[in-house]
Amino acid sequence: MLNIKCFKAAKGDCFLLTWISEGQRRLLIDSGIAGTYRFFAPLVRDFSTNDHVIMTHVDYDHIGGLFKWLNDRKEKFSNEVSLYMNTPQLLITPPSGDQVGIEHGINLEEELYNQGIEPKSMYVTPDGDNTLDLGGLILKVISPPEEVLKQLLERWTADQIYQEYIKRRAEQDNKVSIPGSKELKSKEEILNSPPKPHKWEDDLLNASSIAFILKYKESNLLFLGDANPDLIADELANLTWSTTKKLPLKLFKISHHGSKKNTTQRLLEMIDCSDYLISTDSTGPYYHPSRETLILISEYGRSDNTVPITIYSNYTLAIDKLLSLEERENIMFKEIHEINIV
Repeated sequence: MLNIKCFKAAKGDCFLLTWISEGQRRLLIDSGIAGTYRFFAPLVRDFSTNDHVIMTHVDYDHIGGLFKWLNDRKEKFSNEVSLYMNTPQLLITPPSGDQVGIEHGINLEEELYNQGIEPKSMYVTPDGDNTLDLGGLILKVISPPEEVLKQLLERWTADQIYQEYIKRRAEQDNKVSIPGSKELKSKEEILNSPPKPHKWEDDLLNASSIAFILKYKESNLLFLGDANPDLIADELANLTWSTTKKLPLKLFKISHHGSKKNTTQRLLEMIDCSDYLISTDSTGPYYHPSRETLILISEYGRSDNTVPITIYSNYTLAIDKLLSLEERENIMFKEIHEINIV
């Protein structure tokens, strides 16, 4: 059995996967904000050679808990643990609030170096099979492409990325409607004119997010971090998945907390799935998940139109303010903190 714990991570991601294969094995996917550490700390203090950590990208709501772990002098992060991360030198932290606990002037790359921890890269290479065997758990990496990381490192410094990040979030603040407001689009409007994803060149931070198909026994699970949906769909097509040959999924962890620009009809029509997972506390200023994403999942993300789909979340979502009773008829929403895949 594969056990998935979904921790409270505010607007971020943090999942702990545990399975048995010649002993217990574990995989931590992202670490939420700094405050998330208190939830997963008791479960990772004995991490060693059979355990792995993947930080999908360096946004603070995915990596804050790792900083707490690295700076926990009582429960040291073992350098025997495999840590996968593409750009530790490009740390993004918030200007206020639940900040990562790290001394002034020390960035993530330096902290890892000082502790003798050497992170490994995880990205799609054109000539490789992009597969990682964690012992009973097989990961097929589908994002980011090597070109995204190349541009990220060549074009931006950490400060430039941060300023672009703040600017984009400010722009989003001005466009996000509070759930229940009169500005919410009708279902017909959304389906006729769905949101367009950011071009990955204009959103390199999220486009650099690690995403993968995770295979456990006969089950496939899709974890997207905050990945760009067009890049994901392109790579699935490279792997020969299509609208006529759909990727069968037991669980789909939706990209970017259900943001309206990170889930598309094209992507949903390439998968065969009934169970979805969205990680968000649904509070402002972003109010994820978006109504647009829920409508698209409901319309295009069904294995069988006669069977309800299930959307899991790690917090209670304000669904009554996003969907009408009729729109909710064939969707089951469940707040859940643990999922078992047999």
